[in-house]
Amino acid sequence: MTATTVEPSGARPRQTNYWRVRNGRTREPIESAPRTWHIRPGHPGGEYSDLGHELDPPEHHTPTLLTRSRRTGRREEEEFRGGCLACDWEGAVHRGDGYGDGDNEAVEDAHDHAFPGWRELPPLTTVEDRWALPRDRGRWTQLISRYPPGWPDRGAPLVAWSRHRREAHAPPHRGRPRYELHVARPPAGPRPRTVDQETLF
Repeated sequence: MTATTVEPSGARPRQTNYWRVRNGRTREPIESAPRTWHIRPGHPGGEYSDLGHELDPPEHHTPTLLTRSRRTGRREEEEFRGGCLACDWEGAVHRGDGYGDGDNEAVEDAHDHAFPGWRELPPLTTVEDRWALPRDRGRWTQLISRYPPGWPDRGAPLVAWSRHRREAHAPPHRGRPRYELHVARPPAGPRPRTVDQETLF
């Protein structure tokens, strides 16, 4: 009978465990590392470390994305869940192929935890604004003035209308230190009805 290894909970401990497995510092086979929960590369906290995570977590809830592979029959399937770098909170498991399928739902769960009500933030309505607005200090100040107090400093997301169905949420990067979350464009309002000629006479 084989003993089941219990993984730690929380995004930061899971990331440390992943690198320990990957570098052969546990009893788990190295090949099992992709099937260990870890922070998806490119998302907050996803840096290399098998010596332990930062001693001090962030002072506020910070969303990130956890992922792992699971074998289902003959193929590997990806699983995703939201995580937080400041506490051990983890969201529900979502399955999908990534690129907006499964990963988007998990990132949204993490933002529900860190920034409840983020869906009410004012959205960017053009693709050009996604790049231009963070560099335009005046427009940026105008946008974040509509955020709840303290949210911009804590990395609250930019919300933008999706260009297409299932457009993947974009993680923070050097030019934009916050997530860019894509939401469906609201449906166009009803068109004004034309007056029937017969009603005029």
